[in-house]
Amino acid sequence: MFHDIWILADHREKSIEETAFGLIGEARRILGCLGEKGSVTTVVIGMQSEVALPILGNYGADRVIHVKGPHLGSYHGEIFARVLCVLFERFKPLCFLTAQTVETADLCARLGAMLETSVVTQAVDFSMSADGKARALRPIANGHLFEEIQFDCRTPPVICFLPSVLAACEPDSRKTAEITYEYPDVSSEDVKTKVTGLIEAEPGHQDIEEADIIVAGGRGAGKGEAFDVIRRFAKLIGGTVAGTRPVIDWKLLPFERQIGQTGKTVAPRLIINCGISGANEYTTGIEKSQLSIAINKDQRARIFRFADLGVIGDVHEILPLLISRLEKMNYKKEDQG
Repeated sequence: MFHDIWILADHREKSIEETAFGLIGEARRILGCLGEKGSVTTVVIGMQSEVALPILGNYGADRVIHVKGPHLGSYHGEIFARVLCVLFERFKPLCFLTAQTVETADLCARLGAMLETSVVTQAVDFSMSADGKARALRPIANGHLFEEIQFDCRTPPVICFLPSVLAACEPDSRKTAEITYEYPDVSSEDVKTKVTGLIEAEPGHQDIEEADIIVAGGRGAGKGEAFDVIRRFAKLIGGTVAGTRPVIDWKLLPFERQIGQTGKTVAPRLIINCGISGANEYTTGIEKSQLSIAINKDQRARIFRFADLGVIGDVHEILPLLISRLEKMNYKKEDQG
């Protein structure tokens, strides 16, 4: 039997997000476990530029479906779900894989309801057998435990992977993918909600997966008011605040600001790690950062292995000095202006 596994490729501006390449690898692995012939189809919705599409073939996709239309320029849960349902009914994929984001969490819930199928979120592993049995593994209890889910696949299951577990294989320029186009007939007048505009978030309120600058605090940043120095510094340099699991457990930040294996994977231009020891659970979430700075008073802290610049010292002594210096620089600029 020939199987076709679909993955959803997230994109930003004119580039494909790296999670798509990891999803292609997962799809290839699942086909290998089935031991039968199959293909991997990548679905790209609403991307304005087509320049980046061929790279999906380099990473192992057999086919790319580029979905285009007047209402697909920005994410709209109702419309995106309807478009995918139409395509599912026509092509009947074996399963649908996505990377966990704020948008896909919404989209997968809609798809599960419309297709009346199984949905697994925050998956770290997934496999299927030829008889339609499926198995998924996902963390629970803030990552302290894992649960195994077993279910039947009478309809294509929707699996949402944690980005931190997605690892892409090396691209091969000799591999190519067939690129096809779909123009679904979905009118914005047929849906119950509409997008009236997009409001760009202030740097401090940005989703950490979208942020260019992140100031991350760990156990060493302290509890309560002690953690305010992280917020002040982030605001001053136009960054957003994130944290490790202890910071989330202390209720200093909401869960959506947790970096790590059971949180989010980030790829900012700059990340400043304050009072973070550098456990593997955390560092898996920052490996794609362009520039990493670490501040820790323990010179043997593991976080320094992942830092382009390491500062040995107390966060509560170093950050106030930086804040004071930056504030003086800003005052001078305002006086000159």
